[in-house]
Amino acid sequence: MQIEQWISLNSSRILNLTSDLIRFKTVNLVNTGTEKECQHYVAAVLRDELQLDVDLFSPEDVVGFHQHPAYYTGKDYTDRPNVVGKWAGQGGGKSLIFSSHVDTAPVGAGWSADPWEPIIKDDRLYGLGAFDMKGGLAASIMAVQCLRELGIRLKGNVFIESVVDEEFGGANGTLACRIRGYNADAAIVPEPTNLSVCPASRGGALWRLAFHGRGGMSFSGESVANPVYDAAAFIGFLEVFEKQRSDMNGPSPWYLHKSSLPVMVTRVEAGDMKALLCDSGPTDCFVDIWVECYPGISEEQLQEELFQGYALHCEKLGIVNKAVPNLSKVIRFLPGSEVPEGFPLITLLAEEVTMVTGQAAEIYGAPFACDAFMFNLYSPTPAVILGPVGGNAHAADEYICLPEFYKLVEIYARTMMDWCGVAE
Repeated sequence: MQIEQWISLNSSRILNLTSDLIRFKTVNLVNTGTEKECQHYVAAVLRDELQLDVDLFSPEDVVGFHQHPAYYTGKDYTDRPNVVGKWAGQGGGKSLIFSSHVDTAPVGAGWSADPWEPIIKDDRLYGLGAFDMKGGLAASIMAVQCLRELGIRLKGNVFIESVVDEEFGGANGTLACRIRGYNADAAIVPEPTNLSVCPASRGGALWRLAFHGRGGMSFSGESVANPVYDAAAFIGFLEVFEKQRSDMNGPSPWYLHKSSLPVMVTRVEAGDMKALLCDSGPTDCFVDIWVECYPGISEEQLQEELFQGYALHCEKLGIVNKAVPNLSKVIRFLPGSEVPEGFPLITLLAEEVTMVTGQAAEIYGAPFACDAFMFNLYSPTPAVILGPVGGNAHAADEYICLPEFYKLVEIYARTMMDWCGVAE
């Protein structure tokens, strides 16, 4: 009851912190980023307001960063620091990490207002990154603030982690914290799950398919082969492929239900895109696709599934000698990951969600890929995903639902107490 009352009395502070985070322009620029100012702000909040021990560091300064097998090359971390705040417990309890990323996806087309100026309308807070995932970061910070101001001390340590470069398969920021030694008995990743408890996350790959032909106009009987037709045939297959995969149940225990397993065409390019017009067939056509998979599937297996599926598709339609594209990687492959079915944080989080919301918690695998795999595959810390209610991640007019957002702060605070233990 104390926690609920504190949140009610401090709702404006919760909103203010979340809004402040949204105002920082931290769009991921693929190989670079502009997270510095926001990260310094987060560090100041953790240090000056919450009185935590704060570590502000560049991933590049972490010993063994570039040598780690999960490190992904080609990234620039100049002025892109990570932040970790430690709330030291009194001893004898389990430790817990809240790990959020501060970078956002680019501004999608169609925003009805300034994406960096938070707007409240109909119990929703709109702004770029509100849902994915500055809202979750703010909720974890305010949960610590709540407990500290109520005079509650914990037995185990709590870490609040704000990392750079998660979007576009970055994940190096999260990796740097693991190598630096920030490990715990469990982690919560506040990605947007609509208050569902997600002990698993999907994997995904962003690939570029290259179709090659022979351009020209055949004025003198030259052989012309338009690669766009080959690309069109493959794109038609992708729509069938996505439907076939989505009609099948996923693996036990977290994906035992039929759900969409995206195969998405993200970009198509052919011809001279800088010319005022094109009056001949192109030589090349490039198609970028995002393909998701379940935990336990490797990148090689996913490629094999794709091309075997295309071969069967062509055979079924009687298509012969159809060109198979060359495939190249655009970003790192994001493997799916999961925690063991009996991991106690799963049950605890479900109990907290049920207690706070009054409705039975849903437990299933997250319908997206994220950096939770850095915990589950490359550290001793199992990570469960639980975050805000909202919508329009990676799209115009992204938002979080405020009534449920305040409940998320309460869920996080209660979880800290029950997982870490309350000191005398």
